[in-house]
Amino acid sequence: MSESKPPSSEASTGSAEAQLRARVIALSTRERSLTRAQLSLRHRVVLGIVMLVPLIVFIAWGGIRMGPRPDRLVLQTALGSAVLAAGFAIVAFGRGRSMLGRPRAWLLTQVLLTPALLFGWRLLASARYPNMMVQWLDRPGFRCFNLSMILALAPLLAALWLRRASDPLHPLLTGAASGAAVGAGVWVLVDLWCPVSYVPHLLLGHVLPLLLSIALSALLGSRIIAVGRRGAPLVGR
Repeated sequence: MSESKPPSSEASTGSAEAQLRARVIALSTRERSLTRAQLSLRHRVVLGIVMLVPLIVFIAWGGIRMGPRPDRLVLQTALGSAVLAAGFAIVAFGRGRSMLGRPRAWLLTQVLLTPALLFGWRLLASARYPNMMVQWLDRPGFRCFNLSMILALAPLLAALWLRRASDPLHPLLTGAASGAAVGAGVWVLVDLWCPVSYVPHLLLGHVLPLLLSIALSALLGSRIIAVGRRGAPLVGR
């Protein structure tokens, strides 16, 4: 008798992709689809709330505080972090050429680079000015920590809600990238509010809230963003 040959890796991959495609189509047909106008209106309402809530909180906490920083330093740190935040948002919330979203490598790179680049830019800009990285004994970083977490709450929940049941491949990583993008936007506001560039202060009040936002978004994303969470596990997830 001739021995049966195991299926090739190409056949297994093709079968897995076919099963995944079938699952996504089946799940999508069971959900009532919104029209383009309805979906656009929903997104506009959510984005309006997302933008309004953090701005109100930011103004209530004092808004932009310049001194004792030079105006040029405030402008450099804010513009630099804003450019980075915009790039992170494009990666996290855009889908690119695929209806399934960004590749895993893109999302992972964004999650890893977000805290490193924002922290590095703040240090690089502040180090060029005298006495801008000295310790402030009365500001260890707890107020910045609290402000960061409060500002991130509404945008974080809204971002996950808009992306709900949309990623059949890597919802945890998509959630983490969304949290990193939201945290980067919050970083810009806190940068405008906080004049302290002392390294331990930045780590506690600025970097730690960003890392917590990423971790929380990853946890929630694995539940909210996943497609077919209540059904059988998706192939290739």
